[in-house]
Amino acid sequence: MRLLYKNDYASTFKVTLDGGFSYKIQLVIDNIGVFYSETDLIYLLEIVRDSHKPCNCKNCKGKNGSKIWTTGTLADVCFKIDPDRLKQLEDAILGTQFMLQMDATLEKNQIQ
Repeated sequence: MRLLYKNDYASTFKVTLDGGFSYKIQLVIDNIGVFYSETDLIYLLEIVRDSHKPCNCKNCKGKNGSKIWTTGTLADVCFKIDPDRLKQLEDAILGTQFMLQMDATLEKNQIQ
């Protein structure tokens, strides 16, 4: 396991699993860790970026929610979140994507 990105709210790690698993990323918030594929992480970023839109379900009635729900290949997750933590989660996802792209570029060009 190798640290990819860290801020005050979340950390992400690149995980090497045997057997060809596609879940290469572990997102850790407080003491909870969730495994994500790169595709799952892209979907989570979309959820985070759309979370400022009001929820029109019968419970929220057009208000901004204090939770975000995301579905992944391995688990469905609900994050209780405020605007500051939402920004930090977006930062963690973007930082992780940058580091993964950087790793791929270095590997492609055989640079260590």
